[in-house]
Amino acid sequence: MKKYLFIFFTLLIILFIFISSLYMKCVPRLKEYGKFEIERLNQLIIMHTTTDSDYSDLLIIERNADNEIELLEFDMVKINQLANEIVLDLENTYEAIEEGNYQAKDDSYYEKRIENIAYNGVISNISIATLLNIPSFISPSISIGYKHLSTISSSINKSIENYGINHVMVELSIEINMNLTMIYPFFEQYDCHTITIPILLEIFQGQVPLVYNY
Repeated sequence: MKKYLFIFFTLLIILFIFISSLYMKCVPRLKEYGKFEIERLNQLIIMHTTTDSDYSDLLIIERNADNEIELLEFDMVKINQLANEIVLDLENTYEAIEEGNYQAKDDSYYEKRIENIAYNGVISNISIATLLNIPSFISPSISIGYKHLSTISSSINKSIENYGINHVMVELSIEINMNLTMIYPFFEQYDCHTITIPILLEIFQGQVPLVYNY
């Protein structure tokens, strides 16, 4: 009886070592896939917070009688208001996802996927065969989840410069920053994620005023 118990526990230990070794071999690619999936999800969520594409009122431009640009600047009050609205919308969305009570607003792929993630807490299931780069029709998978560690913050990137001959290029974007943890079986990985939302890109005829120093 002791002999069979010894054999059983020996096989059990060997199996545990084999599975642990296999899992450790999957970890590097698992991290890559996990980061990609989370970045893709966050990109999807962030881009769905900016549905209005008309931001022309964020720029103040004045010309003289000869149609030369005398004043060219950003309306920072409206830009900061827009950034705050985006951050608030994102925080509400992520909070609903993490609390599991996000409700789809329509039957679109985006809304259904976000609702499903909120329900089961899983962003993606990656097969072990894929992680090991081996062909397989049936393979167990590893689930990936995540959680936010702090509130979302934003910063504003703006640029006004001469573009070509007698033209001015104006660029405006909002950078969204978030800290999160990717959750894998048996370990977690911290990551700082940044996504830039392009808001405005316009080219105007004229030159940047000499008095303008941005």
